[in-house]
Amino acid sequence: MPRLSREKLARIRRIERDVHVRAFGEELARVNLDMTKEERHRYIDWMRETARRHGVKPGEKFPYDQELDES
Repeated sequence: MPRLSREKLARIRRIERDVHVRAFGEELARVNLDMTKEERHRYIDWMRETARRHGVKPGEKFPYDQELDES
């Protein structure tokens, strides 16, 4: 597979961002595309804690909802 030019790569990144913004909104597009894995995990933990402080009850646990004690 030939290497992509900088212009094509930039175009693909713009398209990817546009798709994320349409699907998830600007904030989650930023979270998904601009943050490292560790930053995303901290952000999601903060989001959950904020929701709980404002009275949102934790729902059913999903398989991907795991503790991040992978140290």
